[in-house]
Amino acid sequence: MGCLLSTGKLVTSCLQESVKSTWFYAYLTGIAQQVKQMYNLPLVLIVDNASIHRSKKMADYRELLKTNFSTNLYFIPAYSPELNRIEMVWKQMKYYWRDFQVMTADKIEQWVEKVSNQFGKEYMFTF
Repeated sequence: MGCLLSTGKLVTSCLQESVKSTWFYAYLTGIAQQVKQMYNLPLVLIVDNASIHRSKKMADYRELLKTNFSTNLYFIPAYSPELNRIEMVWKQMKYYWRDFQVMTADKIEQWVEKVSNQFGKEYMFTF
C-alpha cells in the first residue's frame, strides 16, 4: 500500500495478506500523525474507489480521521486510474525500476522499502 504526498515523499507499507478496513485505517492514521507532526496542516487524501476505501466500516473511520487529524478523504471518479498518482508509481516500479528476477516475499518487501526510501533520489519521475 502506498501514499505519495505532495511533498514528494513516498510512504509505503507491505502486508502479506488481504487488506482490511482496520488495517487501512491504521495506515492512514500513521500518515495523518506524521503530517500533523511535521507540518501541522490538514491532510487531504485522494483515493480511488476500491471497495476497502468505500466500505461501511471505513465510513466510520473517515469520520475519526476528520475529527482526530483534520484529514479528509476524497474519491477520484470511477474508471479514472490515470488520476491516481500512486498508480503511476506502482506502474513505474513494476515495469521500469524492478530487476527482473525471482524474489521471495521478504525480498519484495525490502525492495519496496528501498524504493520508498530512495524515491525522489535514485527513483524519480515527473508528472
